[in-house]
Amino acid sequence: MGNSDTDSTTSESDSSGELDVGSKRFNPLKALYSVKLKVPVPKARLHDNISSLEGKQLTLGGFTEKFDEARIRQIRAAQNKPKLAENEMPQRRFLPEQGPVTRVRSIRHTKNIFIRLEKGFEGPLGQLQRWMEGRNRVRVSIRKQKGVRGHVSGVLELFDKHWNLALSDVCETWTRRKYRYSENRQHPDSMEAPRDCSERLRRLGIVLPELKVRPADGKKNVIITRKVPQLLVKGEMVVLVTLEPGEPQASTSKGTK
Repeated sequence: MGNSDTDSTTSESDSSGELDVGSKRFNPLKALYSVKLKVPVPKARLHDNISSLEGKQLTLGGFTEKFDEARIRQIRAAQNKPKLAENEMPQRRFLPEQGPVTRVRSIRHTKNIFIRLEKGFEGPLGQLQRWMEGRNRVRVSIRKQKGVRGHVSGVLELFDKHWNLALSDVCETWTRRKYRYSENRQHPDSMEAPRDCSERLRRLGIVLPELKVRPADGKKNVIITRKVPQLLVKGEMVVLVTLEPGEPQASTSKGTK
């Protein structure tokens, strides 16, 4: 009888110790299913799990510290973050190892027309480069849909491998049919008289170069000439590039001492 009384007393003390939240032998799993558990603080804040409870308790100094209202207010005041301004964005805090990594871009060899000109061209493009460096005037024959439209003469400023030419001090000459000639098959009464829009363009700030018209050989065509300061000729329109007649040829031989 004595042994049984001792065992029952020991089991009751063990069970009460496992249900005491302040005891080191506290068993949370047994406390969840026990009906004898007494909550020490009925109005205590609920937590999702034991880890959350331990984290909150450690923030307040641990389980062994007594509850102090002043200390808790001090801890909460230190944890309060300053309020952001109305248009201020929250800044994320990074650890030293989480900082941005400085990336150094590898310098790629950029290809452009100036680097290509420094290397030099061979063949017909090499002759163009010599004319460009010698500031010679060149004559460029321009094509149209069928045949040659005319020619452009000027100082070659720049070019590329596609024969796109940039010219300055340009004189452009081309041939066209006369207006209202036999190629126009409309009835004369249905045709409107040409109107001069130069004044309207002048008000818009557009100044057109002056055109000089002179008759060509025969009665059907006229030759038109105009001068412009700069002109870009697309390579697909180029038929032939030669020196302007009367322009001295740039020497390609090296001088002798």
